[in-house]
Amino acid sequence: MSFSLESIGMEPGARYEAIYTTMNKDGEMNAAPIGVKCINDYDVAARIFEGSKTLANIKETGLFVINITDNPKIYADALYGNLENLELVKDDDIAYLKNADAYFICLVKSIEEMDAKKDHVNEGAKSYIVLAENIKITINKKGAKALNRGLYSFLESLVDYTRVDIIDDDKKTEYKNRFLENERVIERVAESDVKEAMATLREKMIEKGLDL
Repeated sequence: MSFSLESIGMEPGARYEAIYTTMNKDGEMNAAPIGVKCINDYDVAARIFEGSKTLANIKETGLFVINITDNPKIYADALYGNLENLELVKDDDIAYLKNADAYFICLVKSIEEMDAKKDHVNEGAKSYIVLAENIKITINKKGAKALNRGLYSFLESLVDYTRVDIIDDDKKTEYKNRFLENERVIERVAESDVKEAMATLREKMIEKGLDL
């Protein structure tokens, strides 16, 4: 058992992908894929939209579980609502994924409505920022690490770098737009080493003639 988010590779300021499992007071379980921001070694924050079962359950109980996995089928089943395909386990007043690489229990510290004017997805959507404290981490798989999509965005751009010399101008415009979007994602979610690597890659792309 651990209490440090560093033990599952989470870095303050970075955002990760995870499966949230919640349960209402009637014992009904729910699972959903939602991002999580690491605030420090013990606190996390999540942006959750109004109308979701996840938010309703969190408001009702003040507890939720963040499950760490890199299994794409689990993310898909949770998103599509295929709960029967997920092995959810009830443990007193929480629910967790039986096959998670790791999971940690979160105790809510605050729930605040997000300013819609700052919304980067949909200004009309009502959402909340949930701040919570990690109170217990369970690691089921040695080397378990929270999934950060910034790395994958970097790898896509790195592949593009190998092809810049052999593509036409139209394709270069496509690569430029993809790089800028990957750069935006990385700046928002990635860990520090990926941000540094992307900054270097930007310089290399410019050297190859990509107009960034």
